[in-house]
Amino acid sequence: MTKMCDFLETFLMQVSGALAEVRIADSDIRKWAGFMANWEFYNSTALRIAQKYQDRELSYEVCDRLMNDLWSGVLTGLGESNATELPEPFYGIYEAFDAGEYHRKTDISDDPIANFTDPMIFELLRRHRL
Repeated sequence: MTKMCDFLETFLMQVSGALAEVRIADSDIRKWAGFMANWEFYNSTALRIAQKYQDRELSYEVCDRLMNDLWSGVLTGLGESNATELPEPFYGIYEAFDAGEYHRKTDISDDPIANFTDPMIFELLRRHRL
């Protein structure tokens, strides 16, 4: 588990100052996870992203982008393995950030991040005691 948590810290240090451009490639996932369907890697990394978001160490935009990149890796992992279930809590965290991507009101007067992402992340981290 330590190696998995180290991934995010090391990755973020490598791109420090360029967080607006940060992307996780499949090659990064293969290097740190060993294989694309390593659900423990996705779960531990997603929990760290969620914690850094809740602690305001990373912005919504950076976390959303990281989770979307990891989602691409999960889809690749599903295609390369016999896995039939999505990794949890990864998928719940992915959905929490996804929920902040679009407004529900046509006049865009709502705040999907505050209304959906923030409470979902809070609850997921509470459930996992982080």
